[in-house]
Formats: sequence, structure tokens, C-alpha cells
Amino acid sequence: MAEWQDALTGWAAGWLAVQGRTSAVEGNGVVAVPDVESQAEYILAWPGTGVDDVAALVLKQPGAVLTLATTEPGKAREYAGARGLAVVGEAALLAARTDDLDSVPALPEDAQLAEAPLELYDVVEISVFDHPVASGRISIQEGLAVIGGVRTQSPDDADHLGAAVVAALADEAGVHGAGTLYTVIDPQGVAGYTASGWAPTAVLLSFGAPS
Repeated sequence: MAEWQDALTGWAAGWLAVQGRTSAVEGNGVVAVPDVESQAEYILAWPGTGVDDVAALVLKQPGAVLTLATTEPGKAREYAGARGLAVVGEAALLAARTDDLDSVPALPEDAQLAEAPLELYDVVEISVFDHPVASGRISIQEGLAVIGGVRTQSPDDADHLGAAVVAALADEAGVHGAGTLYTVIDPQGVAGYTASGWAPTAVLLSFGAPS
């Protein structure tokens, strides 16, 4: 079993946490608890046990989502399509050894770095003259951490300020003893992350009942 599969309950819970969503382990996967803004989301590895039952359940729940983590996206699409589910999203799961990442943020002149713990995740924010210009989130799980929500005020700052935020988050992961970092991003952004030490590990395909 690949490392990302073995650690699925950890990174899936962390991924949901940085989105501000609570979750629970259910069978071989993780389910995001429904709230006022979203329906349940079930995250499982494919192929894997328990997927058939969850696929049937999601088909009967309008708005619910089945997210399959897989290294065989073509076959996973065929599997879900044969069960009447439609694709509603795609993302890339990346991983990196915390020690292999740059953990020294390259801050611009007159910039300040602040960290704050919140209920589901910790936030890192870069400010210039007390004006926020970039931020990111991290959820610490057992032996690993998940980062997400990396944003810069200006798209032109995405390369250097975004990299500074990721470095600060990697440093926090190291402080907490998280040996592996995971992140979930748009597939179009993979090249930028692999250039700085991240490795693609799986594709995340999300499915729901046809509208």
C-alpha cells in the first residue's frame, strides 16, 4: 500500500480542516460532516473496500459528494460513471518530506510574519505595514500536516509571497514533528509545486448525483 493510502484518514481530515470543515473517520475513509454550507463529502481510496456502498449512498443524496483518491483516474471515472455518478471536481494530492522543503520564509522588506491557532487549523499571515498581503492554513495531524488556503492579495505576488507562506507553514509542521506535508491543489498548479520539492501522489476525483 502506498504511503498516501496508508495515511488517507490523516491527510483527508487535514484537507477538510483547512477548508473549515469538521470530519470523522468512517470505515476506510473520512466523511465531512454536513453543515449549512455543504452536504456530506466521503473521501476514500480507489480501488478500495467500501466504495460501492458509499457510491450507492451518494447517488441517493442530492448534493453529497464522493471523492476518490486514485492513481488510476481514467478507470475511476469509468467506475463512477457506470454507477450513475457525474464528475463535479478534480484536484491533485501532493506530498513532500518536511525536511526537504525550504522552511525559511523570504520576506519582503518591512514585512511581518504572524501565526495564530484557530479551532480547526492554524493560520500564517504576512503583513506589510500592518496590511495583510498573503496567508495560508495548516492542520497538524498525527505524524503529518496538511496545508491549504495559500492566498496572496495580488496575483503578481503569488510566486514569492506564496512561497514565503509555504515555507512558514513547513517550518510550523517541522516544529510539531510532522514528517510529511500534504496539500491539495488545482491540477494546473502542480508544476509550480514540484519545482520546489513536492511530488504528485494521487488524483482526487469528486463525483455526485447528476443534477
